[in-house]
Order: sequence, then structure tokens, then C-alpha cells
Amino acid sequence: MLSFPSKRESSIDFSGFPVRSEMTGSPLTKVTNKKGMKVMTKERSSVMPCFSGILRSVAAILLIAGWFIIVTADAAVEGKIIAVYCDAAMSTNPPPGWKFQWNAAGSIDNPAGFADLVCIVSSAGKRKFGSVTYGIPDTNGNARTDRPSHGGFGDTFAAKDADGTIRYSIASYTLQEDSSGEIWVNNGNLSCRSFDDTRMSIYLNNELKSSHALKEDAPPLLFQEKMGRLKKGDTIRVVIGPGEKERKGGGRMRYTIEEFPAGEKPAAPVNILRPPINEPSPQYGPDGRYTNYLAKHQAQCDAVLSNNSELVLIGDSITARWPMELLQTKYGKYRPVNLGIGGDWIQNVLWRLLNGVLDKVKIKVIVLLIGTNNISNSFTPEEVAGGIKELLKTIHEKSPGSKILLMGIFPAGDSIRDPKCVKRLEANEKLAKLADNKMVFFLDIGDKLVEPDGTISAKVMPDKLHVAMPGFERWLEAMGPTLDKLLEAQ
Repeated sequence: MLSFPSKRESSIDFSGFPVRSEMTGSPLTKVTNKKGMKVMTKERSSVMPCFSGILRSVAAILLIAGWFIIVTADAAVEGKIIAVYCDAAMSTNPPPGWKFQWNAAGSIDNPAGFADLVCIVSSAGKRKFGSVTYGIPDTNGNARTDRPSHGGFGDTFAAKDADGTIRYSIASYTLQEDSSGEIWVNNGNLSCRSFDDTRMSIYLNNELKSSHALKEDAPPLLFQEKMGRLKKGDTIRVVIGPGEKERKGGGRMRYTIEEFPAGEKPAAPVNILRPPINEPSPQYGPDGRYTNYLAKHQAQCDAVLSNNSELVLIGDSITARWPMELLQTKYGKYRPVNLGIGGDWIQNVLWRLLNGVLDKVKIKVIVLLIGTNNISNSFTPEEVAGGIKELLKTIHEKSPGSKILLMGIFPAGDSIRDPKCVKRLEANEKLAKLADNKMVFFLDIGDKLVEPDGTISAKVMPDKLHVAMPGFERWLEAMGPTLDKLLEAQ
């Protein structure tokens, strides 16, 4: 019998069978392993294409690698990925078929007038991402700010000339072979935080397929477009430009080009760039999948179970960088496990909690530090506090006997007077009110991480965000008395 869980329940598949969680409120997927673990969600699932005909028409029960998987109708298939925009835009040597261009001759309707943008590698840093830009170089070798560009984070920019001529940013992909199925532009995301009116259009060769408008700070535009069965040499263009009344336009963009069996429609696009604060979501990659993220999560769940941990740390990259040998020296007898994953937002932690194993072990204390990435991505202190309140509720439901040590969000920037710190401080004021001092305890050690004059030392936070060893030592010393008391009281 199929049951329908609440929207807060979620699903992962530890067997390797490709069920994809999208948290869309679509039909239920229920997974049960040989050990009796049940993880469930209302979702649209993506399964192997060979099963798609059955899954779209009837509920099916499959036994695969020891897992019973019950899937309702309307499940969608995974497409074959042909090309990934963001991966290409971050590369100095994009895969064959990709071109980053602008309409140098003025008309967007005549590809013969397009010119290739130049790959510009920033000399400013050795960062893995963000150092590559496709643009028009100025006299100093940097990308001109009055000409279109594609940046290494998938940031795209376009502008008008003084006479009103729009210079579009164009990402072109040319099919390298005939498609056997139907080609889709899929898992499209466009988020704009700087320009009030941005236009995005999709072309197949010279035919306009669709056009969309996006306002500043609106939720990401989620898009997909059916291209049909294509031939080698057919070209898909995604074009970005400013709206009629704006001089500039652009934003952060993600999309894939995928092939699906004829007649199959992909699931709705996943929100890669900015899922709502209360929506459980894994970290999606630029391709709209979360395979690598799931592998990290599974490894951490395995560690909790195998260590029978009594002390768990949950968070983002700040937590993930904890030198565990330092933690072991004082708390080794509690078998601590680090559940930090770099880049995590509150939404990602919520997904991990719902799909985790906190209910399988008796954890004494959970140290939770999360929210800095939400603040950096324009979520308000009120939203951050609301999201963390939901995390606390979820932890209590999963592990009702665990005490929670909620850490205040750490300072960032050059000093506590840095604008980057203001919203973090405001959020911490609200987080403090979530503590009941019975099961949830709040601890703000920000003053221990800055110098007496309020500045942030490069020794403590070399990049003005992440903590180095001297910072972890301060953290451990400041947290110790509270953590000791909570552990001993259990």
C-alpha cells in the first residue's frame, strides 16, 4: 500500500539506483533497504530510461540490489547529458561545440555578424573557479565592462551602446552528431542580483523558440525548452540582454543540453541556484544532478553509524575544515564525527537531516553552525533564523534525546564593522532567541575570533571567512566549557 508522507519527509537511495530527489511535491517514492531503513518523499523521481514506460503508466515494485522501490506514475527519466553550460564557461578549453559570442555587427538575427569572445584568465588569483572570463579585453587585459561576457561562475553580462544598440551575450552550442532522441535545454536557472530587467531568449539556429524576462532579486527563472530531434550542425543559442528600459542585464546562469527518448518529457527544472529557505534541497551541480553530494552524504552517514558517535558537528565548509585530530585530543571518547560539507546552505542541511541517520544512533550533543552562505546570498536575517528554527525542529524529531549547541554565525570580512558582518550579527540576535537552555543552547564566540580592536586576523581567518588552525584552537577553547557541561549531563 502506498502512503503519502508530509512535505517535510524526503528520500535518498543508497543502493546506487538513480532515484533523484527534487522536493517538488510530486508523486511518492518510497525506499526500503534490507536493514529496514525507510526514506520517503513526495517527489518526482528519475529512473533508468529502460523502465520509463512502465513507471509512467502504473505503480511498480522493483527489487534492485536489495532495495524495494515503489514508484507511482508520472516518474520522469534521466536524460543523456550532451553539454553543460557552466562547465564550459569555467574552462579555458571548452568541449567541442561551444562558442561564447556577442553580436559585434549589431543584429541578433544574423549569426554571420557574431564574433567570438576572448578567453581571459584572471591574474589576480589561483582560485579554482571564477578566474576565467569570456569577454572583450581592455588595454590592461581585463574584460571590458561595457561589452558582453561570460564569467567562470556562470555569470553572464550584456549591455547597450550609447545609441541604444543591445550587445548580447551569446552561448552557442553546435550538435556534434545527429541525435537519436529529442534534444532539450534542461535544468535552466537564471538568477539576477544586480540588474532590474534582464531578458533571456533561446534560439535553434535562427528560430526564436522562447523568450523570458527576469527582475532583480526575483526567485531564479527556471526554464527548459524542447528542441526536438536535431542534426549534426544544428546550433542552440541562449542569449542574454538587458530589457527595453535598462542599460545593462545579466545574472548567474545554469543549463544543460540533454537528449531524451522521443516522447519523453524531463522533470521540471531543479532550482540549482537559490532554493527557498524552507525547501529541503541537496547541492545540485551545474548539470542539475547531485551525485557527488550524495556520495559525501552517504560517507558521512556511514561514519556516524560505524563509530556509534555521541558527538556530531553539522555545518558547511567552516565545520568541514575542523582538524579532527584537535577535536580528538579532548573529545575522542565521544567518537566525534564531522558532518560539515563545503558550500552548504540551510536548505542543504535540512535535506541531509531528513535523509540522514541521526535517528539510528544515540547522540549526546550536536554542534550546529550554519547560515553564512545564506547571508552571503542575500537571505535576510529573519529568513536565516526561520530556516535554522526548522533545522532545530528536525533534529529534535530525528534525535529527541540530543542536546543541540547552536553556534552563532561567525564574523567575516576585515572586521566586525565590515558590512559583511552586519547581517550576521543581526541573525545572531535572532538565533539567540531560539535557545530554550533545556535542549537548545546558543553560543556566540565571534568576539573570540576577532582581535581586541575588532579586526579579523589573517592568521585566524586567512580568507576572511574560513577558520585556520589558530581559529580552531580559539573555537575549541571558547566552546569547551559549554560543550563539556552538555556532554557530561547526558
